[in-house]
Formats: sequence, C-alpha cells, structure tokens
Amino acid sequence: MALFIENDFLRVGVKEHGAELTSVKNRRGYEYIWQGDEKFWAKQCPVLFPICGRLHKKTYRYNGKVYKMESHGFASRSDFKAEKISDTEMAFTLKENEETLAQYPFRFVFSVRYRLENDSLSITYKTENTDDKALFFNFGSHEAYRTEGAFSDWSVEFEKREDLFVNVQPVSGFLNGERKLFRADTKELTMEASLFDEDSVILDGLQSRSVTLKRKGEKVVTVDFEGFDHLLFWTKVGAPYLCIEPWNGIPDYDGFQGDLSEKHGVIRLESGKSYESTHKIRFYDVDF
Repeated sequence: MALFIENDFLRVGVKEHGAELTSVKNRRGYEYIWQGDEKFWAKQCPVLFPICGRLHKKTYRYNGKVYKMESHGFASRSDFKAEKISDTEMAFTLKENEETLAQYPFRFVFSVRYRLENDSLSITYKTENTDDKALFFNFGSHEAYRTEGAFSDWSVEFEKREDLFVNVQPVSGFLNGERKLFRADTKELTMEASLFDEDSVILDGLQSRSVTLKRKGEKVVTVDFEGFDHLLFWTKVGAPYLCIEPWNGIPDYDGFQGDLSEKHGVIRLESGKSYESTHKIRFYDVDF
C-alpha cells in the first residue's frame, strides 16, 4: 500500500514496503521518478540500511560470528509501519524483528520521514539504538530519476567547480581504498555510458553540497546532500534513468573479512543514542 502527500506544487507517493519513494508529480502531471522495469531495474528509490553497497561474499563478521546480508541491507526488503502525519508529511518506521535479528544482531528503530515544503521534498533518516550495546550501521538514499530521450541530453551540474575524485573499484562494486582523478576542474558533467565503465561513480571530498540534474540545460531536480559523506551516480547502460545517491557508508573493500566494527566508514552509535540526517530534493516545474 502507498501513502500520498501533496501541496500546490507536488504529489508524492511512498509505499510501506521498503518506505520507498515511488512517485513525484508536479501540477502539470510530469513524473520525475523512474517507474521501474524488469528489463533494466525493477526498483525505484530503495532506502539503504544498515549497510550501503555490497559485502564481501554477502557476509560480515561481528563478535566472532558470521552473518549473511544482501546488498544495501534489509530495509528495502522490509515492511515499515506507515503513518500519514498531515497532508504534507508522512513517516515510516522499522524496528528489529525475528528476520532482521537473524542477519543483524541489534535492536534499533529506523525511521524515514518525508515532508513537502513548496516545490521541495525533505527526507529525514533517523536511527535510534535501543540495544544495550553499541550499534554499527550505515544508511543512504538511492533515488532514480527519469532520463527519457538521448542520455547525452542530460547532465549533472555541481554547486561548485570540482576536481572529481572517484573511489577505485578493482572489482565491480568493491573498493580498494584508492582514489583517482575522474574529471578535473568540472562544473557540469554530461551523461554518457562510458562514465559507468566501473559500475557506479562513487565521489567523496566534494566541496559542493548539492547537484542539479538538467535536460538540455533546463533544471529538473536539485539534490542536496548536506551531512552525507559520499555522492554516487549510477545507471544501467541503455536505461532511461539516473540514480543520484547520497550515502553515509560505502561498499566493502575487496576481500575485507574484518569485524563489522572495523568496516571502513561504519557509524558507531552508543546505546540510547540516535543519529539523524536529512537530504532535500527540489523539483522544478518542467513538462517535457
């Protein structure tokens, strides 16, 4: 089941399963969100928790025990408790259960809150540690935006000029700790298939705190990622979408077999504490 919120600018739909954003339409009826297609990728905007990316052999170790977990964690595969707070705000909550404890031995409350304000949607992720021990986790966003037509008509403009450094993936989806210069002195990155030769483009160390997706120079969406360590771009070659993904966390280093507490970029949250981060998406009034 999906819940909807709306105002004079936008109508937004989110489903309980995965707390996944499924639709954002403007008053003209333009749909910004990729609608999914098994031919390329059936998902739309999965929520990532308690990991981002892939684990070595889909496993990790914690306190001497091996656990199995699929890519991006279990949030996108879980049913959240949904609550419509007002015409412009809704929240989704996930707590530990038998299924999560089998793959992640922690008690927690993880919530995703969507709030409309004029032509922008704010998405707030909050993790609460309800266990009696430290919690180790990551989280991220994975929104896919429609890019119909020629892919080269689309571009991403950075808030500031950037020397873009990417995290090297010696094996697709895994890192080795190295960074390399991807594009020097760049303000705007035109979309082309070759950008994704190593799977996703994983950026960090950016001065910019927002990027704008454009079509033939016209602004479509601006994604703010203040408070997030990494920004990723991803698509499947030939598919009419581009994912713009703020992450607090990264995939495993290739061959990593250490404890979860030693995972690069993992967030440690003490018992009784909470961690919250918000990113904002502005949707421009387009009608292609």
